[in-house]
Order: sequence, then structure tokens, then C-alpha cells
Amino acid sequence: MAILKIDEVETRGSWAQLAIEGEIDLDTVGILRGRLDELQRRGVDRLVLDMGDTRYVNSSALAVLVKFAESFRERGGGIALVRVAPRVKLVFEMLGLLVFFKFFDSVEAATAAFSGAQG
Repeated sequence: MAILKIDEVETRGSWAQLAIEGEIDLDTVGILRGRLDELQRRGVDRLVLDMGDTRYVNSSALAVLVKFAESFRERGGGIALVRVAPRVKLVFEMLGLLVFFKFFDSVEAATAAFSGAQG
């Protein structure tokens, strides 16, 4: 069984940063969905996901990310993905999602991009 750990690193108003460690698959995707639901209820619409310790994602994980990215965009925000491992990024590529998400090498770069988007 896969193990998934999601830590809320920082939250400021409508902006939050999560660190995801482990594998997101059919067994653990509910954990991800629950955390994103919770953040959305709290008014977060700009989310930085540090995936540097994410070892695996499947299509159900990406479906959840797409759903929330669309919802956040409708509210003027979005999801930035940080430190995505090449083999994890390959799943995004295989499903044609590289253009749907913004990828960054650092949390600072992702945060700066959101700050620029805010005006």
C-alpha cells in the first residue's frame, strides 16, 4: 500500500504551500482531494505544491489536480508545481498536461510568479 504525507508548509491569505511526500495513487488520492477541498473552503486559490519528494502519481491524481487547478483559476489563482521529478513529470507529459500546469524549479520562483499575477 502506498504512503502519502502532505504537509502544509505555509499559508498566507489566499496563498498556500504544500509539500507532498510519497505516492499518489488510487489508495491515497482521497488524501490529496481532502486537503485541497479543505484549502479551497478556507479561501485558498493560489497553491504551490512542492513535489520534490513525490515518487509516483497516476492518472487519478492528475485528474484531482486538474479539477482543482480549474477551480482555482476560475477564482483568479492556480496551482504551481515545484521540483517535480522527471519520472513524475513524464506522467503529466503522457497525459498532455504539461501546458496545463506551470512547473518551477523552486518555491521562490513559483511564489514570485503568483505575486506577479496578483498585480
